[in-house]
Amino acid sequence: MRWTLVDGSPRGKRSNTAFLLEALARGLEAAGHATELLHLALPAEADAAPERFAAAERVVLGLPLYTDAMPGRVMEFIERLEPLQKRASNPPVAFLIQSGFPEPGQSRAVERYLKLLAARLGARYLGTIVKGGGMSARNPAAARWVRELEELGRDLGRVDHLDPGRLRLFAGPDWFEGWRGLILRLVLRFRANPKFDRLLAKNGAFERRYDRPYAVGAPGPKPEESDKASA
Repeated sequence: MRWTLVDGSPRGKRSNTAFLLEALARGLEAAGHATELLHLALPAEADAAPERFAAAERVVLGLPLYTDAMPGRVMEFIERLEPLQKRASNPPVAFLIQSGFPEPGQSRAVERYLKLLAARLGARYLGTIVKGGGMSARNPAAARWVRELEELGRDLGRVDHLDPGRLRLFAGPDWFEGWRGLILRLVLRFRANPKFDRLLAKNGAFERRYDRPYAVGAPGPKPEESDKASA
C-alpha cells in the first residue's frame, strides 16, 4: 500500500513537522508500505497536493501549531479538498500535530476539527498523533521520540489505525500539574521569550499578555454594546 504524507509546515523540508513525518514514514516502510512526502511550502507540490490526496491509498497530514492555529497553507489545502466531499472513495486519513507548546492540550481543539474534517470528507479516520515540546533534531528528547514515532508507524502499517492508548502515552499529560506545572508557570511568568515580550511591549500589549478574552465570564463589552460601537 502507498501512503501519501503531507507536510503542512511553511518551513518545508527543514521543518520539525517534516522531521516527524519522516520518522513515521520509516515505520510504515518497515511494515512493508511505500511512502511519499509532499511539502505544501513548495509551490509545485502544493498545487498537486489535492490531486495526490484524491489518488492516494492512505494519507497522513502533518502540521505545526502556530499560536493555537493551523498555518495558512494547511487551511488553503483543506479548502481545496471541498470538491471531494461528495466522493465515495476518499482515502482513510491520519493526522499529526506538533508544536512548541510544552502541553499537548494546546492541540486538542485542532485535533477535534481534523476528526470532523475526516467525517466531512467521508474518509475513515485513523487517528491523530499529538506532540508538544518544540520537537526538533536539536532537542535532547528527539532520539526517543523518533523511535516511538517509528513504532507508531509500524503499528499503523500493520493494523491500519492509530491506537488511542499509545497516542496518549506518546503525547504525555495534556496539562502539567504539580511541580511540573509550577515550574512551567514560573518560567512563563519571568520572561520565557524575550523576543515576544519585546513585540508585546512595542504594541502596548505586554501588561495584557495573560488576558483570556474568550474565557467564560471574562470581562468585556456585551454583544449589544459591541453592536452599538460598530454602528
